[in-house]
Amino acid sequence: MSDHLVWEVIYPEAPDSYHENPEADPHWEWAKEPEVREAVRPQVAELARVATFLASTGMALNATAYALFVDAVSDNLLLAISVLKRRADGDYSRDDTPDSFPPFTDAPTRGTGVSCWELFEAFVNATQPAENTVQRWRAVFLEMQREFAEVGAEGITEDKARTWIHGLISTDRSALTVREIWLSASRRVFSWGREQKRIRQNPFAEIKVDVPRKVQTREDGKAFTDKEVRTILKASLKYAKPATPTERTRRWVPWLCAYSGARSGEITQLRGSDIEARDGMYVMKLTPEAGTVKSGKIRVVPLHEHIIAQGFIEMVNQIGKGALFYNDVTPRRVSSDPLKPTRRRAATARAHLGTWVRGLGITDPEVSPNHSWRHTFKRIAEAVGITEKVHDAITGHTPATEGRKYGQPNVADMAEALKKFPRYKLD
Repeated sequence: MSDHLVWEVIYPEAPDSYHENPEADPHWEWAKEPEVREAVRPQVAELARVATFLASTGMALNATAYALFVDAVSDNLLLAISVLKRRADGDYSRDDTPDSFPPFTDAPTRGTGVSCWELFEAFVNATQPAENTVQRWRAVFLEMQREFAEVGAEGITEDKARTWIHGLISTDRSALTVREIWLSASRRVFSWGREQKRIRQNPFAEIKVDVPRKVQTREDGKAFTDKEVRTILKASLKYAKPATPTERTRRWVPWLCAYSGARSGEITQLRGSDIEARDGMYVMKLTPEAGTVKSGKIRVVPLHEHIIAQGFIEMVNQIGKGALFYNDVTPRRVSSDPLKPTRRRAATARAHLGTWVRGLGITDPEVSPNHSWRHTFKRIAEAVGITEKVHDAITGHTPATEGRKYGQPNVADMAEALKKFPRYKLD
């Protein structure tokens, strides 16, 4: 691209005074006028291949930031072309122009006052939310920062916040996702910011997102069908002698979830030291020491007799006290940035298990490849007469009422109840 071509784009927008006397404005100050910027911006973006550049870097800019970026390109386009021409002619002398640019920082742009990103950062440092929460909400505040970079957290009005939230709903992002993640994260962080006097208002406080009622076409709801149960558990048995953490995950985690209704992440973080013999039974301790437990409290669950019969304890004894379903021998690189937490290996193991289950043909979007074991367990527990209080204690569900929190079942009560839970039949 020649400098002549760039000039053809900008020249028609020059004022009459410049055409009459170009020396009157040698630095082209007229080219920075708003109406000139707006007129030449599309052509400059095309000539400079701005969209291609942004896509290659993975950057997404809102309309305001995009305009500022293209304007900066416009101001330096002729200088860049002149350097390319000199290089083509064999002149490789140093170009001093980049020295005049401000230092680049790969971080969200700051707006006026406290920015959206700074508010999120302060919230994370003060409240120390779970790593999974930070990972989910991080995308929310990166996008919010891009959208409201100019006004900052303090400058977001309720109308602007509502327009932004509702505009997030698309074919790729459901209203439920927007409500449960994007709006929930925004409301929580801004509420904290207001409580801490960092901002004066929470523009997300009164915003509502209507979620269309989902049509349920499965008779079994969110639980697995008998056929899906057999497909997963039969596939797991193919790993008769699992030699790797991945093989052990596929062999044992579905069975442990099936007979306990535990969250898959609670199982994939199990260590050998979490499996204990107590009073003639074996139990597993689902403890925050091993990773993430939703309630933040330890839960001790008896192992079903079919788990024992299949040789689970022998496998645990072979592994020892370390992690059962992921590699804990190789040192884990831990991020020092609380805003970019390293994904836990147990979480990665859980995700890979879900992908494996989907690969078995369990593709119905109405069921979760891992979480549906909780629904399946509860359905069967109810059918065989295990009381709600007991199966809530086994699965770690919060009692429905304050009164039900009294007289919670102990491990012996749960073990006795699990005797009613039938073996899964794969024939």
